[in-house]
Amino acid sequence: MYISIIFKGIVRMDLTDRKILNILEENSKTSLSDISRMVNLSIPSVRERINKMKDLNIIEKYTIDINYNSLGFGIDVIINITIKNNLYADFKTFIKNLDNVEFCYRISGDSCFVFKMHFETMEAVEEFIDKSQYYGHTKTQFIFSRTI
Repeated sequence: MYISIIFKGIVRMDLTDRKILNILEENSKTSLSDISRMVNLSIPSVRERINKMKDLNIIEKYTIDINYNSLGFGIDVIINITIKNNLYADFKTFIKNLDNVEFCYRISGDSCFVFKMHFETMEAVEEFIDKSQYYGHTKTQFIFSRTI
């Protein structure tokens, strides 16, 4: 195993560890036997490396990509919001309770938060924007396609 902790929690990985991460990032369901073939290591060695990455919190969880369009949510938007009247905690509570939010980040710059949402209709987008005006000023961008 070539993962080593350098200084203050910084982790150094070798090329094989990086390959394993890339394989899992592309498809977290890739079997250990397939990974072992791809990186030219035994299955126990691959398992040990993956477990070490889990122990070091390099791998935190395995996820899936959801096709929201297939679920009827064909409108994707990125929204930036600048919070007014110090309503940060209220906004966090509001956004956490919505099922159609893919991610929400606190950011620096002109806005306070950026988040991605999925909607069924333009009316639903408009209704959400109207509700969110209580918390701050929004800028909305509609996503046309995914590049990466």
